[in-house]
Amino acid sequence: MNDQAGDDRTGWQVEAERDAARAAARKGRPDVTGMGLRALGAIVLWLMAGGLFLMGMLLPWTTTNCDYEQHAVCDKSTLDLAMAIPTLTAPLAALIGTWGAFSRRPGVAPVAWVSAVTLVLVAGVVTSAITE
Repeated sequence: MNDQAGDDRTGWQVEAERDAARAAARKGRPDVTGMGLRALGAIVLWLMAGGLFLMGMLLPWTTTNCDYEQHAVCDKSTLDLAMAIPTLTAPLAALIGTWGAFSRRPGVAPVAWVSAVTLVLVAGVVTSAITE
């Protein structure tokens, strides 16, 4: 069978090529289980970021009875820094991690999610170390 472009393929060959192209397009998409795991990872990240954000918001209440000789957080500049770290880090990490969880870029997306989780953990450790 000849078409106008001079192609000698039969109907079944065209259908086979179309099916192969559809299969290749589906190959890059995650399945239902993969999407569920990605959603679970994003939820865990948002919960961690929310906890970090609340830690930054509730931090001034923990320093009401302050012994200025024992705690560095009693100083106003240190308290501002300790409050700014989680307040800025939590939303940024949540957005980067959500993009990393749902992006289909194979090299960058997993690194973004893992970096966001690490950023939340490190910010929590640094903030708690400053406030102790």
